[in-house]
Formats: sequence, C-alpha cells, structure tokens
Amino acid sequence: MKEFTVKVIPPSNRRVWQISIPVSLFWTVHVGAGLIIIFALVDISGPLTKAALKGEIALLKTQNKSLKQNYVRLEEKLGQFDGKLVELQEICDNVLILNSLPPIFQGKENLSMGGIGLSEADDLSGVDESSMTNDFNIVFSQVELKLNLLKSGFYRVVEKMENSVQKWEHVPTIWPADGWISSKFGWRKSPFNGQREFHTGLDIANMPSTPIKAAANGYVVFAGWFGVYGNVIMIEHGFGYETRYGHMDTIGVRKGQYVSKGQYLGTMGDSGRSTGTHLHYEVIHNGKLEDPMKYLIPEENKVLRGVTRLHGQ
Repeated sequence: MKEFTVKVIPPSNRRVWQISIPVSLFWTVHVGAGLIIIFALVDISGPLTKAALKGEIALLKTQNKSLKQNYVRLEEKLGQFDGKLVELQEICDNVLILNSLPPIFQGKENLSMGGIGLSEADDLSGVDESSMTNDFNIVFSQVELKLNLLKSGFYRVVEKMENSVQKWEHVPTIWPADGWISSKFGWRKSPFNGQREFHTGLDIANMPSTPIKAAANGYVVFAGWFGVYGNVIMIEHGFGYETRYGHMDTIGVRKGQYVSKGQYLGTMGDSGRSTGTHLHYEVIHNGKLEDPMKYLIPEENKVLRGVTRLHGQ
C-alpha cells in the first residue's frame, strides 16, 4: 500500500518523529477540510447575498411603481389631447359644411386613438419593450393622421374663402353713384312716348358732375359714345359679370384700363337719349341682363338711400 511519510525534526538533538499516512487517508482529510471551508464560507455569505437581493427587488418595485405612474399620466394627457382633437374635428367639419364643402371626419369614428393599456398593468417588468414601442408608434401615427386631415380641411376652407374674397371683389355690389332711384329695372311707362317698355337698367339721379365709380374690379372694354347711351363705359369683371354706365358727362378712364372696385370713372350727365341728369346703370351676368338691385348693398348708397322718384308715378 502506498503511503506518505511525515517526519518532524526538532531544532535540537532531540528524537525525530516519523508518521506514515496512507495515501487514501491523506486525500480524505484534504477533501474533508476543503468541504468544511466551503460550507463555512457559504454560511457566512448567505445572509449577505439574500440582503442584497432583497434590496435589488425593492429598488425594482420602486422603479416599476414610478414607471406605472408616469404611464398613467401619459395616457391621461393622450386622452385629453384626443378629446381636443375630436373638438377640432367637429369644428373643421362644421366650417367645411358652412362653406359648401364636404366634411372630412364624419363617418371616421375609427380614427379615435384609444389607449396604450399600460396603466392597467400591475407589473411593467413583464411588458414587452418592442410591443410597448409599437403601441406608442400606432398612437402617434393616428395623431399625425388627424393633424394632417385637420390641416387639409382648414386649407380647403382658406382656399375657398380666398376665392370667395377674390370673387366678391369682381361682383358689382357697390352703388356706382350717390343719389336716388328715378327708374327701376323692368317694365315701365316710357318717359318719351308714354308706352309700356322694358327698362334694362337702374336709373340713379343726382346733380350734374356727381362722381361715378366702378361697382367692381375689372377691365374697361369700351369708353366713349354709344348711341342712345350717350357717353358710356362698359366693364368686364370676370366670373360672367359686366356693367354699363350710360348718359355720362365726362369719362375718366380708357379702353383696356384695369379699374378697382370704387374707382372713379367719370361724372354724371344727360348725354344720349335722356330726360335729365342721371346714371343709367346695367348689370349683365352670363350674357343676360339682370336687376342691379339684386347685387347692390343698400348701405352703400349714402345719399337719399331707398328714395325712389318714378317721374311722378
């Protein structure tokens, strides 16, 4: 049998001690001592490790609670923002309808953002990060879609209003001269022969040299003498509108000139076939003579507005 021999030699001339230990016993002693040391270390470090784990778990719970509170506040703000967007949608649709434009959001209830659902989770540690990110991306995509639709709707309203304003400037809405109405549009008794005739315009009477102004923006297509009209100005305004100003005394514009609404054209007279100083004013729309009173704003006639003198009628 193999064995280890251990000798103990004292420092003086004393007796030398010698012990023989079998190899198997030697390794048994060493292994046993190692196990004793390991168990002792585990027994000492165990409480320390448990305490560290408890501290880490407590920290994670605190962070989890803080995250949940943040997500609850975020979802509340998203809900409030969605409510404001819904109000804007209703306003946008109403404005579109008022401007004779089709609404954008009616029938699109599925555009509601909804919620993320994180506020309902007790433990966020089990929530998948990629799924959470995807939910937020969906919500913000819906917000972006709503905002783009709102922008598109309001742009359409602005464009319609700009076109309306532009068109309004070309519609003959202001009185071409101050004065009183001496003869209306339509059938009347002729002041020349007493017979029934159709009067093609509106006669506005006043003192000689009363200023005459353009009823709307447009281009002068004729300025000069024109038969029974005498001195006359004809203006094309666009959008199918044309106006004529007859029996003028002086003409202050020329053919081809662009005039603005309210711009001076000349003075009132009695040129041509006339019974006295007045302006014979005509409105043509899409080639058809129309009653100028359909377009004139009453407040624009600053002198004797609403007064009519039908030559004794």
